[in-house]
Amino acid sequence: MQDSRGSGCVGNDILWWAKEGKGYTTDITKAHVFTLEEAQGQHNSRETDIPWPKEYIDERVRPVVDIQKCDRSVALQSSGIKIVKPKPIPKEVHNCPECGSFMSEYQWYNGCPKCDWHYSG
Repeated sequence: MQDSRGSGCVGNDILWWAKEGKGYTTDITKAHVFTLEEAQGQHNSRETDIPWPKEYIDERVRPVVDIQKCDRSVALQSSGIKIVKPKPIPKEVHNCPECGSFMSEYQWYNGCPKCDWHYSG
């Protein structure tokens, strides 16, 4: 049973009624499974509660990992994995194709302050 008030989702995940009436969850393993009669009755009493066929949803379940529960430094402590520090990305340098003067990125897209050349994109 989806609680569709608001968007009815958290991120890309559907917000379900939790087991034993303990709030709502995006974890399908913690969602309450309604009988057809219960689902129809709940939807009839509150139209924002949307029943979905269990078989349909079960075919679309995918495993995920919640980044909020992950700590890379703890995970890598005894793994032997060493993370390489990324190399800095070189800053783009823009020169006016008309007069050759250096330009900021803003000036590149909005016009050269010296010769009034404009990017045509």
